[in-house]
Amino acid sequence: MDDRDMKHNDEENSASDLLEIAAQLAALAEDIRTLAAMPIEQIPTLFEPGDRPEATSQ
Repeated sequence: MDDRDMKHNDEENSASDLLEIAAQLAALAEDIRTLAAMPIEQIPTLFEPGDRPEATSQ
């Protein structure tokens, strides 16, 4: 392999890497769009501020 072949292979690998990164970013953008369309739901808590049992001394 001469220098031109090695440089060509490096360029192909770089282009392939960039295409893979672009595909991953596109998939991430789609996931973000899907999540952004979902409503935010509150997670119920076990205790409300005034509902905590009082500590008892033993």
